[in-house]
Amino acid sequence: MAWRQGGGGCIPAQLKLKLEPDQLNVFFPLLQKGVTVPATVGCTLKSLLCDQFAIPADYVTDRVTTIFLDNRPVDDLEHTIIQDGSRVTLSAAMPGLVGATMRRGGFYAALRQGISHVMDSGTAAGASGTVRLKLFNLLLAELGPLILVRGLILEQSELAELLQNFPCQPIDTMKPADRVLLAVTFGE
Repeated sequence: MAWRQGGGGCIPAQLKLKLEPDQLNVFFPLLQKGVTVPATVGCTLKSLLCDQFAIPADYVTDRVTTIFLDNRPVDDLEHTIIQDGSRVTLSAAMPGLVGATMRRGGFYAALRQGISHVMDSGTAAGASGTVRLKLFNLLLAELGPLILVRGLILEQSELAELLQNFPCQPIDTMKPADRVLLAVTFGE
């Protein structure tokens, strides 16, 4: 495990971790609960996922079958605009009628017309902000590393709770900060 710290001022302190691949599952509860990630807002949901989070477009089309924006199911990724503070939830196929109903572009999508996300004009493109991201089921292991290498903005309490899962906890050497930008890479 390697640690590196930086940052100061209004920018959150920065912490970089390098972990073994088998330690990814430690982050699953955090990713399911939702993590705050820095993002350029005012873009389309497709741009956020493919351009910023580096998720291949065919993966988004084929594997990410259920997407929620601000707790509303989304069908049109190319016209849905991301706002500062938006909540994005991603899931692979879910079982049953509820899964079929929430599936993007699915046969039963018409049944949820009243609760689906309605597109809006939104913030000017290119503005800096954050997005709250949640991952579920198979996407935890498949997309978790892409999100973690990009960086998560964690409150000190979230970081302290996370670090309890690792034997080496150099958090005491960090300057106190309200928030920390944690970037994690996995490798040998």
